[in-house]
Amino acid sequence: MKSTEEIKDIIETILQGTDLFLVDLKVSPDNSIEVYIDSLKGINVDSCVTLSKQLDAKLDRDTEDFELTVSSAGIGYPFKVTQQYEKNLGNQVEVKLQNGGKLQGILKSHSNTGVVIECEEKVAVEGKKKKSIVKVEKEIHFTDIKEVKDIVVF
Repeated sequence: MKSTEEIKDIIETILQGTDLFLVDLKVSPDNSIEVYIDSLKGINVDSCVTLSKQLDAKLDRDTEDFELTVSSAGIGYPFKVTQQYEKNLGNQVEVKLQNGGKLQGILKSHSNTGVVIECEEKVAVEGKKKKSIVKVEKEIHFTDIKEVKDIVVF
């Protein structure tokens, strides 16, 4: 069986010139290959089928049998690549922190070092007895983040 890096290179070559990008690749010891792809515009089943057929043609079943699954990195799949952050700018996300905490809010921006989330927070306002809910932007470094996922709002 080809190595994970070799399979990744094949997938990236196939995806060149398309709006699709590789999110995650898992290759198990029992030759089960799981490929997760996405696009800034969203993804459909036909895209998954096309990639599956092209990848299957590049791998040699005569040498070694394998199981191949190609699917979208759908709703609730943790962000793994920069394009997922780009796709979800302005959308609701949940950030799980390394310390066990969670934040929910709007993804405002991302960089090489972290993200900025706009969330609501109760704060004491001068002259008022009750705390008020205000929108605040929090910058969170990737070193403090365990995972980020999109949230679907109906």
